[in-house]
Amino acid sequence: MKSLIWGAIGLIIMAVAAINLKNMLRLKKRGVTVLAEVVGVSEITRGKNKQIDGYTHTMRFEFGGKTVEAADKTGYNTAFKVGSKQLIICDPEDPEKFEYEDALKKNITLFSVMLAVTIVFSAYWIVLGVKSM
Repeated sequence: MKSLIWGAIGLIIMAVAAINLKNMLRLKKRGVTVLAEVVGVSEITRGKNKQIDGYTHTMRFEFGGKTVEAADKTGYNTAFKVGSKQLIICDPEDPEKFEYEDALKKNITLFSVMLAVTIVFSAYWIVLGVKSM
């Protein structure tokens, strides 16, 4: 029974990895690459001491004849300089949803590996659990 629980946990992680990978591949395939300028940097703090946990960036870019200003959804350990330029890939249906081009490539690789590992992990524990019944 314990093995089947581990297998189920692996299946849940596998589903999350698969959904994230699908969304990233969709963005890579359908997204539009745009040069964006960093117009603001915000610190992400945590705890009573307000320890800096990372940075988010507000980006400004032109898309569909409009100027879009949007914040990234992920935190980074190092802040980009205000005024610096970054290549982003934005969703043509909702340009405020974007990923940095370099980060998107790395995340696709990361989630592909995560998916492969969880497939093996889940299969192992499920087979082990079924055999012990």
